Amino acid sequence: MIPIVRKTDGMKGYAFLVIDYSQEHYILFVCGMDDGDIWILDNRETSLQNNPSLGRHLKTKQNGTK
Repeated sequence: MIPIVRKTDGMKGYAFLVIDYSQEHYILFVCGMDDGDIWILDNRETSLQNNPSLGRHLKTKQNGTK
């Protein structure tokens, strides 16, 4: 499972299935969100969550960067 954040509203969740139709389409992720909903999101709508234990500290929009 891949910890993700939905870019539109900051909702966190986990991608647990990948749908890849071909090189002509965006990759789709089936995601279980923290509010209990399951969504299919394309890679333009998702971002990785921070994971300090793995050294992944993502910059936020609050400090002026992505």
